[in-house]
Amino acid sequence: MFGIGFSELILIFIVALLVLGPKRLPEVAKTLGRFYRDIKSTVDEVKEVIVEEPTKPHTPPVENKLSEIEELEDELDREVKKEKKAEAKEPKREKISFKKGEKVDGAEPEKS
Repeated sequence: MFGIGFSELILIFIVALLVLGPKRLPEVAKTLGRFYRDIKSTVDEVKEVIVEEPTKPHTPPVENKLSEIEELEDELDREVKKEKKAEAKEPKREKISFKKGEKVDGAEPEKS
């Protein structure tokens, strides 16, 4: 690891303990570990893109977007057809009341 031996690592740990103190040392170690992990994952992603890019067939981004749009249009058409079928199957019914003084569908009650 970076050409650092075990004795140098112990010396760095002791200096860090003296400088930071026992309360802040775990927080700093977690932060450094998280930073190292993020940097390593970023480097791995870049390596993966560089290695795999030449092997993948190149398709222009515009064609990809057009195919995605066509798929979304087809899905939207299917959903609209389903909604139309659902509306056609369920007839709307009006509420009818024979009681005096009761409102039906926002209409004023009959006065006799």
